[in-house]
Amino acid sequence: MTDKQPVRIQQVNQSREWFQEALGQLLQQAPYQQITVSALATRAGLSRRTFYRHYETIDQVLTQLIATEVAQLFTTINDAKPRHFQELVYVYFDYWQAHVNFLRSLKDNQLLPQLLTALTEATTDSLLARLFPQSEPYIYAFAAGGIWNMMVAWLQTGAVDTPDVMAQKALLVAKHLVAIM
Repeated sequence: MTDKQPVRIQQVNQSREWFQEALGQLLQQAPYQQITVSALATRAGLSRRTFYRHYETIDQVLTQLIATEVAQLFTTINDAKPRHFQELVYVYFDYWQAHVNFLRSLKDNQLLPQLLTALTEATTDSLLARLFPQSEPYIYAFAAGGIWNMMVAWLQTGAVDTPDVMAQKALLVAKHLVAIM
């Protein structure tokens, strides 16, 4: 009986992963509002019945997909152990450069606000938050908002600048802010 439990958990996790991957692929091909449970199940290689065992709506898959992406981003940042803001910006954009199609599909489907919400919720315990004084939450909020807005601008301009260029731009912003004080 106990041997079956871990196998079942693995099956559930695998099914959810396949639904997330399928949604990520479909988002690059069709508008989000036109994606159906049938299309999602077919792309995942699973049945509609399996979908409804795990989810009630496609929005739940999207929420899970975004949460997974955000968790991977923060794992990447933590593993890189950036020592200062410029290094952190480099790692952030290096990650998103490798996942730019995901970002573009969110942007094209007006789903970037869901990513922002997930990032905001996940960052309070992240290395990003720890780089800033805990006694001054506004400093962290300002920096996190700046990185977000840089990413949105980066996407709007075609996401062509490299992570190194984006890190340099973040340094220029910081220097400018100091200069105008």
